[in-house]
Amino acid sequence: MIDKISRQDCVGCKACGDICPVGAITYDTDKEGFWFPKIKKDLCVGCGLCDTTCPVLECHYASSENYRDPKVYKVYHKDKEIRYNSTSGALYYGLADAFLKNGGYIVGCVYDDDWKGAHHMISSTCDGLKKIMRTKYFQSDTEGIYKQVKNLLDSGKKVLFCGAPCQVSALYGYVGKEYENLYTLDFICLGINSPLVFRKFIEELEKKYNSEVTEVHLKNKSRGWPNLGTMVRFQNGRKYYGNKITDPWVNSYVSMRIHIRRSCANCRYKSFPRIADISMGDFWGLKYTAEEEKYGVSVALVNSRKGEELLKNGADNFVMEERTLGEAIKGNPMIEGRVKIHSGREEFFKRIEDEPFSKVVWSMKGSNKSKRLMETIKSSVKTVIKRR
Repeated sequence: MIDKISRQDCVGCKACGDICPVGAITYDTDKEGFWFPKIKKDLCVGCGLCDTTCPVLECHYASSENYRDPKVYKVYHKDKEIRYNSTSGALYYGLADAFLKNGGYIVGCVYDDDWKGAHHMISSTCDGLKKIMRTKYFQSDTEGIYKQVKNLLDSGKKVLFCGAPCQVSALYGYVGKEYENLYTLDFICLGINSPLVFRKFIEELEKKYNSEVTEVHLKNKSRGWPNLGTMVRFQNGRKYYGNKITDPWVNSYVSMRIHIRRSCANCRYKSFPRIADISMGDFWGLKYTAEEEKYGVSVALVNSRKGEELLKNGADNFVMEERTLGEAIKGNPMIEGRVKIHSGREEFFKRIEDEPFSKVVWSMKGSNKSKRLMETIKSSVKTVIKRR
């Protein structure tokens, strides 16, 4: 049964709960904010479906035909406003928009109503696309979504599912066979962050600004794409902005990687062929124009025949240029690389129980306001010199 999977390995996909025919699987959330399956022994009938679905026990693919050598493209959306409001070059938006216009359904991650958590939802509208666009950077609750997707597939609807590679593998394990009407997108993953830690980050900001959050925009581009900006708006009209130097959330994740799910250190989904039809991310490491630095650029790893179909159908939305896999890996080593568990992880989670999130981050990173100010000045000078 699924409870034999260790907490070091479980990815939290929740497919086991969806597949259980008797509702014997519930979830416990640990002190780090991650959920794990729990079996009600009195209900379990020992059918083994949870084991056959689990992406930890078996790496599920749509088929054996995914490419070991994917086609690689530098991509960005032609519409600057859409691109500006997206995470990278608006690859997802362009693909999903074309899919919707062809009568399909899209499935992806959206913020909860209070902006402190996230879950997966299904949509067939542009309004739904606007909620799904942008990466959320912490674990999305997918309970129930696999059932809904399979129902759509069985009714003949075309479905475009977007999630972490482990979530895509979980979906394939759940549906149990190849569906010609199922298309998938995953992203180049640095690791899945704790929903608890993100909640603490937002709650600290609400306390500081004395107002509830009305919008969160991670990877905000108001000061350029490479700045990794974090913009948060509040009900009282005020606004918070931080970046790769000044924002504690970006530093705790990108620099420290201190609250990533433990299973990410042993990720099974970094090899080729990749799980999804297309893998997306930032195309770091190239020489950019000033416009590209402002608006962002995506990398597309086209992993299958269906991936080629998706990109072809969305091609009118994009400026595209074929590049090499070597360039993509050099700029984004997480295509293949795995994260390491931070040595101070236990201390971090213990301290955030009683201390402000930002205080713990800066303390453990050895950073103070003066140091961050100097780093900001140096970064600004480098940017000015680079543009001359």
